[in-house]
Amino acid sequence: MTIKRQLIGTGKMAKIYVDEGFAFKVFPDGYPSEWLVHEVNVQNEVRTRTNILIPEAELLTQQREIKMTYLQGGTLADRMRKEKYKGALEDLVELQLSIYQYEDLDLPQSHETFEYQIRESQLDKCLKEKGLGILQQIDKKHLLCHYDFHFLNILYDEPNYYVIDWGQAKLGNPILDIARTYVVLKQYAQRLANKYLQLIVSKGAFKLEEVQGAIPLMAILRLLDADASDFQAQLLAMAQT
Repeated sequence: MTIKRQLIGTGKMAKIYVDEGFAFKVFPDGYPSEWLVHEVNVQNEVRTRTNILIPEAELLTQQREIKMTYLQGGTLADRMRKEKYKGALEDLVELQLSIYQYEDLDLPQSHETFEYQIRESQLDKCLKEKGLGILQQIDKKHLLCHYDFHFLNILYDEPNYYVIDWGQAKLGNPILDIARTYVVLKQYAQRLANKYLQLIVSKGAFKLEEVQGAIPLMAILRLLDADASDFQAQLLAMAQT
């Protein structure tokens, strides 16, 4: 790491540095190299096969880093907090809905991945059975889904928005992606969660009961995330509804 680098952010698993017009996502030594390869491949697959604005990603294998073009603007969360921007929720919903127009990219399939994750997890047997039962009832689709879509993963570089952190992206049914965002908002922006759900269901012409039916499944899967321990009680409550 050069002394010119400036730390500009710390995420769940990586630190973000900026140096000479590039951002560097730096992972700890124990982070599996195959996950790094997967994240870069997914991000570049989506960037090259859609019209979504996404920074180009390059894997620097020896340094365990992902190099991307540095965008000067902050996140949509920053725009809400610092600029008191009132249209953030509407912008988030419009961006998320625009992702679902793409299908059949070279990405994993949600149903298969989620089934494997639940079966191989250390979750309680009842939670496993509930999660798998819900998954079986949801129509399998092959639309592009981000699966970590929230205010911190949208960068505003005036006048454009860029979507970042595509490592969890898969092909799937949008109601799963919407349910995942709802679960995350219930943790970090609770007062907006229900407004978000009502708005995206209305604008996207989804059935509210179908999205609500997927929320316990996505809460169960969220329990498997490394950063979910502080919200375990809340997630269990959502999983058991």
